[in-house]
Amino acid sequence: MASVPRIVIVDPARDIMPIVRGALALLNRQHIFIDVPSADDVLEEVKRWPLDLVVTAYHIPGKLDGLDLARKIATLSPETPVIVLADDGDRVLDPEALEGEPFQYYARPVAEAFLRGMRAALDGVPVPPETLPVAVPEEDRGPVPSIDLSEIRTIVRNAMRDTGAVGALLADRTGYVLVEEGAVGQVSPSALAALLGPSFARLAEIEPLLGQRTWSMQYYDGERVDVFALALGVHHFMCLIVDSSNRGAMGSVTVFGRRAADRIVSLIGDAAYESTAPAVRTAALPLAESAVEPEEDLFDALSTVAEVPDTYGHAPLADDAFLSDFDPDALFGQSVDETLANSLFSWERMGDIAKSLGSEDGQRVDYDQARDLGLLND
Repeated sequence: MASVPRIVIVDPARDIMPIVRGALALLNRQHIFIDVPSADDVLEEVKRWPLDLVVTAYHIPGKLDGLDLARKIATLSPETPVIVLADDGDRVLDPEALEGEPFQYYARPVAEAFLRGMRAALDGVPVPPETLPVAVPEEDRGPVPSIDLSEIRTIVRNAMRDTGAVGALLADRTGYVLVEEGAVGQVSPSALAALLGPSFARLAEIEPLLGQRTWSMQYYDGERVDVFALALGVHHFMCLIVDSSNRGAMGSVTVFGRRAADRIVSLIGDAAYESTAPAVRTAALPLAESAVEPEEDLFDALSTVAEVPDTYGHAPLADDAFLSDFDPDALFGQSVDETLANSLFSWERMGDIAKSLGSEDGQRVDYDQARDLGLLND
């Protein structure tokens, strides 16, 4: 595949181009558009140049419709993916009818399945399923508290804006998705929630070790997108989906994402951390026979250890091998500029990072534009 995809658009009504352009902006993909007026022109283009994708309307000029055109392209260039984009009111095809067809078929409004299909076509991989089974709790941890989503949804949207995320979701520990905002179609929300839910539920078991109201953030570095998953107590969590090219995301999520998580937890109240999780069981480990007695001198212990040959038969170390080259001044005597640490966690600096996340290339769409284009689920 070419470094910059060559995408042919067959769009007699001139309304497919904005949808495709918006989808590519959400996917952060560069592109070269070739706008052709008819099926015959597309077929000639396929014969002339290798193409990375063809997106065609269902109704096009000439004797062929979009489905016929897709089948013709498959005979001339089987490696060229084709997406047929039907308008509201055009022919509806059920999944069984599409099995074995050499194209993808979407009816407007396309929603986020179209984003997944576009990405799969450009990457040359199978189209991922839209839904996967949700997770089942490993054990009874008590009921998941109900929460009022009216104000929480606004907090999630603001967290997206402040961190530069392209999408966000909020789910409970059972994998049930409660809120979807932005381009969550770049991942499978139900699958992501199902995989992450049980891990956040285990915070209730970790709390006795670390203290009450333990907080957690999980980071997943992907090829296309990164995911930051933030705990909202032990029953809920929020995922911020960030384009992998956004290298400043870690700092902004640490500040603004954590702030949003704290606000949501405060709205949920004490129920956020109430759980019937089983207590963590620990067992005393027996001391090894060669263990050092508490009253034994530390340096004598080091010498004792140094005299024991290792399992690979290496010669024992000299008595002072651990201490002869030790220079405490070199380790502890260096000066440290403490103002650097203060500036690292400066709120003003974090704000500057967040403001710098916006794109200046004009190739992005904001949340409202993507929703108007029908690229996001309602």
